[in-house]
Amino acid sequence: MSVALRAALAGLAIVSVPAGPAFAEPALRVDLADRVGGREDVTFADLVRLVLPGTAGNETIDVRDIGSETVEDLEPASAAAPRLSAVPVRSGGLDRMAVLLNFGSGRDVVGLAILALFDVAGEPRLLDAANVASGEGTSFLDPARLPVGTGDDLLAIQSTHWNSSQGYTTVPLVLVRNDRLELVDSIFAFDENLCAFERTQRLALRHKAGAPFSDIVATVTEETTPSGEDCGNAPVPKAGTRTITVRYQWDDGAQRYIPDSDAFDVLARESEERF
Repeated sequence: MSVALRAALAGLAIVSVPAGPAFAEPALRVDLADRVGGREDVTFADLVRLVLPGTAGNETIDVRDIGSETVEDLEPASAAAPRLSAVPVRSGGLDRMAVLLNFGSGRDVVGLAILALFDVAGEPRLLDAANVASGEGTSFLDPARLPVGTGDDLLAIQSTHWNSSQGYTTVPLVLVRNDRLELVDSIFAFDENLCAFERTQRLALRHKAGAPFSDIVATVTEETTPSGEDCGNAPVPKAGTRTITVRYQWDDGAQRYIPDSDAFDVLARESEERF
């Protein structure tokens, strides 16, 4: 995969944690000059240079969208250096490093954030990369990594966009398997902050024991709270809480995760009616 972007490395900060036991793991901040995995000969800046090789005469990025194999030419909306974050992951029982390069917006796309997977055991190698953004604000969730397989991890990312009274969040769940980034699902959540009421949708993830891959249980909790303000004829929904849960199970025949219902699709269509 070729990646060509005019960008400066100076002043960048990225997030990472040392490789450790397989448990739900957040991303922690380190300096760009810190060594990777305790090595003396590889820094996080070395990984970034594999994605941003320097001035190449253009500012386009040849990369696929997550969930697609079609490579497109994407261009950041500005030449500003991306914000970076990273977390160690496993693929086939091997230690890898996932780095998220957030460019904010793109010229032809709402958001542009490249999730890149590296082998850092020897000479660092870029294994795979994909655009995971659907909004200008894209970051790892906390925790960023869930150990869902005997030697493979799941990465949870959130991509957000806000206007004056509505917030839109898309959460791609990305399985790291066979040194590739595989989309499990994209879960959409919608917030409203109006005069008459506030409605929020929050996602929580957990995983159940299983082989070769654990079940992934995703729950969106929606809370509606009337403001009590005089908002004229604005409709006021009842206060309340509801939960929507989907379980993803590994299908050996299809070689992918399958949801047990379309509840999140129904929730997304319901939210879209309120845009």
